Amino acid sequence: MKRIIIGTAGHVDHGKTSLIRALTGVDCDRLKEEKERGLTIELGFTSLLLPSGERVGVVDVPGHIKFIRHMLSGASGIDLVLLVVAADEGVMPQTIEHIQICELLGIGRGIIVLTKVDLVDEDLLELASSDIQDFVSKTFLKDAPVVEVSSTKGKGLDDLVRVIDEQIQTIQEKKISGIPMLPVDRVFSIKGFGTVVTGTLARGFFTEDQEVEILPGGHKAKVRNIQVHGQEVDKAMAGTRTAINLQGLGTEDVLRGEWVVPTKIFRPTRVIDVRLNLIDEPGKGNIRFHIDTAETIGEMSLRNIDGIDVARIRLKEPVIASFGSRFIIRRVSPSTTIGGGYVLNPFPVRRFSEDIIKDLISDDFSRHIVGLARDAGARGISRHEFAAAFADEGPKLEKALQELLSNGEILRFDSVNDVYVHTSYVHSLKELMIKGVDKYHIKNPSSQGMSREHLRSSLKGSINIKLFHKVLQDLVKKGELEESGPDIKKAGFRASLGDALGGLGEKAYSILIKSGFEPPKASELASELRVTAKDIEDVLGFLRSQGKLFRIKDDLYITDEFETRLREKVKMFITQNQTLNPSDMKEITGVSRKYAIPYLEYLDRIHFTVRVDNVRKLASSLKNQDR
Repeated sequence: MKRIIIGTAGHVDHGKTSLIRALTGVDCDRLKEEKERGLTIELGFTSLLLPSGERVGVVDVPGHIKFIRHMLSGASGIDLVLLVVAADEGVMPQTIEHIQICELLGIGRGIIVLTKVDLVDEDLLELASSDIQDFVSKTFLKDAPVVEVSSTKGKGLDDLVRVIDEQIQTIQEKKISGIPMLPVDRVFSIKGFGTVVTGTLARGFFTEDQEVEILPGGHKAKVRNIQVHGQEVDKAMAGTRTAINLQGLGTEDVLRGEWVVPTKIFRPTRVIDVRLNLIDEPGKGNIRFHIDTAETIGEMSLRNIDGIDVARIRLKEPVIASFGSRFIIRRVSPSTTIGGGYVLNPFPVRRFSEDIIKDLISDDFSRHIVGLARDAGARGISRHEFAAAFADEGPKLEKALQELLSNGEILRFDSVNDVYVHTSYVHSLKELMIKGVDKYHIKNPSSQGMSREHLRSSLKGSINIKLFHKVLQDLVKKGELEESGPDIKKAGFRASLGDALGGLGEKAYSILIKSGFEPPKASELASELRVTAKDIEDVLGFLRSQGKLFRIKDDLYITDEFETRLREKVKMFITQNQTLNPSDMKEITGVSRKYAIPYLEYLDRIHFTVRVDNVRKLASSLKNQDR
C-alpha cells in the first residue's frame, strides 16, 4: 500500500463527489442532508485501488464557500490534488480559492480533471480548457496533466486512474520518523468497540496498546484497535487515513479539531511565531486561523525581515503545533483567504526578535536549534522541549545538538534533564555575576562576601538554578570569584571596616568583652554608640567574619574569649554531673534566664550539646555511646 493521500478541490457542483463515486464505487455524501441537497457539506473519505496494485487514500472536500473550513480540514493531509473543473462553467471563485489554499499548505502535485465533458460541445470544451490553462499557468499546477472525464458516462475514467497511478510513483511518501500527531476530523461510536476517531496521519506512527492523550482537551486513552483503509492493522504510519479506537473515552471526550498524540510530549499553545505567504493585505482586526482540522480566532502582529513576511500570532483557543506545521489565515469578515505559511516557533518565550527569527527561517536545521535556544534564554531548553518543538527526537536532532555542543554554540548544563543553553547567555550571566559581586563589595565593604542566594536573586529574569551554579563553579575554577564558606567574593577581596567604621569596631568589641556573659543587644549597642542600626550590623558582621564575635541569636553576640569560656564551663559541668539544665546554666555563667536559654539553644545549634527531655548532654559523649 502506497502511503499517499489524494484529494479533490474545486467549485461547488463541479462534480467532485460524483467523480470519486465513479472511481471508487463509494458515495462520500454520507449525511442525509447531503444526499437530499446534492451538496457535499462534510468531508468524505474512501480509498482507491490502482492498476499497479497500490491503494491510496481519498479525501473528498466540499466546494461551497460556506463549508470552506471543512475543505481546509481535508486539504491539510493531501499529497496529490485532483482539481475538478466543470467543462460547462470553467474556473469559478472556489476553484481559485481552493488552489490558493492547496499552494499555501505546501501541496506541490496535482492533476486537472475537466468534468461534465458530455454536457458541452467541442468549442465550449476548448474554451474551458483554455480558461483552465490561463488560471493554472501561475500556480503549482502549471505543468500538471489534464484529463477529460464524464462521471456519468464513464468517459476518461480509465485514463484518469492511469495518470493517478503514474503520478503517485514519483511522490515521496511521508516519513515515518518523527513524533505522530493525528488531527481529528471525525468522531463517532461503533457498537461493541466504543469511540473511534479518524484523521490523516502526517508523521510517525501509532501502534496498538499505545498510551495517548487528546489535546488540547487533556483526556488520556489507550489505542485499542487501528484501521487503515478499512483493514485492521497493528500499526498506522504517516501518509495514511487512520481510524483509531480509543479505549476508555466517550465521544463527548474528543472533539473534531483536537489532536491524538503520544503522552507527555506536546503541550497546547496560544502564541506562535510563523513565516507567512500573503496573497492579500491582512488589514486590521482579528483573523481566522486554520491549522490541521482546528479553527480559532487570532490576532496577528506582522513583520517583514529581509523581504520575508513573518508574524507573531496570539490565538483565542490553544492548538498543537510544531516547527513546519502548515496553516491558513482568513479574514473573519468577509470570509476570504489572506494567506498561509508554516510555524517557526510553537512556544516563543521572549519578545519578538529579528535575530531569532533569522535563525528560524534559515535553511540550516542547526540554526533552528540555535534560534530556539536563544529564545529560551537563561532558563534553558531541554531535549524534550526540542523534540516537541520539531515533533522529532531522532538522529537528525541528536546530530545537530552534538555539532553545536562541539563548536561551543550551545552548552549542556544539566545532564540529568538534558537541558541546554545558548552560550551567549553564559557569557552574559558571567558578566552579571561578577558585576553583582562587585556592587555588593562596594556597598558592603565589611562583609566577607555575598551569599549564593542573594547573588542569584539579584539577577534579573528567569535563570535556571542549575545553570547559575554551573556558571558560578566556572568562575570560581577560573579564579574570577572565590568561595568563602557560604559566601561568594571577588578574587583577592578582603573585607574591611575602613576608616569610618574601624574605630567603631574597636569600641563595640571593647564594650562586648567588658560585658562578658551579659552583652547588650545589637540595638542597645547602636544606641550606646550613637550609630545607625545598619552601621552596627556591618561592624558586628565583620567582627563575626573575623572570628572575634559569635552570634548567639539574631541580636545577641559574645566575644570569642567568652564563647570559649562558655563551652569549657558547660563541658566541665556535664563531665562531672552527666547532665545540665537551665538552672545549672544560670549558676555556672552567673546570668539570668534571659541569657541562659539562648546559650543553651546556641550550643544545641552548633551540636556541642544535645537536648534530652529537659536537660543537655554533650553531643560527643552520645556519639561515643552509639559506637
